Amino acid sequence: MIDFILPDLGEGVHEGQILAIHVVNGQSITEDAPLMEVETDKAAVEIPSPYTGTVEIVHVKEKQLVHVGDVMITFNTEATIDSKAPTSTASAPATPIPTTATPTAAKKSNPGVRSSPSVRKFARSMGIDISTVTGTGAGGRVTQQDVQDTSNAPVASVVESTPITTIRAAKTQPTLKLETEIEGVQENTEFGIVIRQPMSQARKAISKAMSRAWETIPHVTDCNDADITEIDKMRREFKDPDQPHLKLTLLPFVLKAICRSLRKYPILNAAICQDSGDVLFRQFVNIAIGIDSERGLIAPVIRNADQMSVGEISSQLEQITANARSASFTIADTKGATYTVSNAGAVGRTRYSTPIIQQGTVACLAVGRARLMPWVVDNEIVPRLILPLSHSIDHRLIDGGREIPFIEHLINDLEHPMRFAV
Repeated sequence: MIDFILPDLGEGVHEGQILAIHVVNGQSITEDAPLMEVETDKAAVEIPSPYTGTVEIVHVKEKQLVHVGDVMITFNTEATIDSKAPTSTASAPATPIPTTATPTAAKKSNPGVRSSPSVRKFARSMGIDISTVTGTGAGGRVTQQDVQDTSNAPVASVVESTPITTIRAAKTQPTLKLETEIEGVQENTEFGIVIRQPMSQARKAISKAMSRAWETIPHVTDCNDADITEIDKMRREFKDPDQPHLKLTLLPFVLKAICRSLRKYPILNAAICQDSGDVLFRQFVNIAIGIDSERGLIAPVIRNADQMSVGEISSQLEQITANARSASFTIADTKGATYTVSNAGAVGRTRYSTPIIQQGTVACLAVGRARLMPWVVDNEIVPRLILPLSHSIDHRLIDGGREIPFIEHLINDLEHPMRFAV
């Protein structure tokens, strides 16, 4: 018998919450087959089996908070596996520690299927057995598009493993008619029924980081508008013969303009040393991009963005966005930012906001939703495409005398796109 303990999940990560368990007591398993999925404060991690043998006891359950070093599963590695025989889901002779994983739960996905937690959840929401989906991703990994492509084909029924009860208020109580059902535990209060839902590890981490940033960094936000009519026209007309399928969005141009401004005003790319209070002028530009995902706000980093062309930045953006939304990234991908951009306009009709500055940086730019507005050009009112910008700065280091020239340089680039060629 061998006990498998929760391994080190990455720098500074000591605990996680179990999202899914893919094995049950008595099940045969091969090395590297999916064992379970654990959500840390940085990413959702799929843990493969370290052994070939039989799962004797599953010591944990879904939604449980576990720590590095905890015993997760006991294996019997002396058992042999007939690779041609179907995987057994019979219970082990030993009395197992209670777990939410049951023999029927093993049917919800083939242990050999590789996919991210968000893709598995999407498959369940579509009523698709993910084991029937052919993966086209790296190493045969099932992507969300693979699930979407299978949605019109006949699929096997999906069996959930002890789901959290979906709560419906008692008939004797007035209820709020929601368009979306809420999972959780029902509780009665003197004012009515509430549904208690545990906060995810990712949201706890976001909450902690946002609170610390707001409490320790004196934020000042400067709101401006940029007339992006010309640059929008230029990007729509742009055709690259080497990349005929390249579709440029506005954000790569904004990032290129930011890099140019940081080169001219490096104080915005600096950091304050936590130990000495010294100013650290970084000689590299790593831009974190805030991306909305099922796990909350993720901020993967584009490294050495100042060394890239607009097209290269566009490709990087496409890649990190796909990785963030499919949870296919590592903790290291969110480290080392020198400046942050929140693409708030991609979410909805937001205009101005107060973006929160990440620890280790001194500024954050929120890009709102561009819209046509009446604008004065050469003493005439004409329709122009206007982009709202909200720029938060750390007032310990940056004041108006340093921030205003930076944002003016940025806006001038966006309003005069030919400056990019200089």
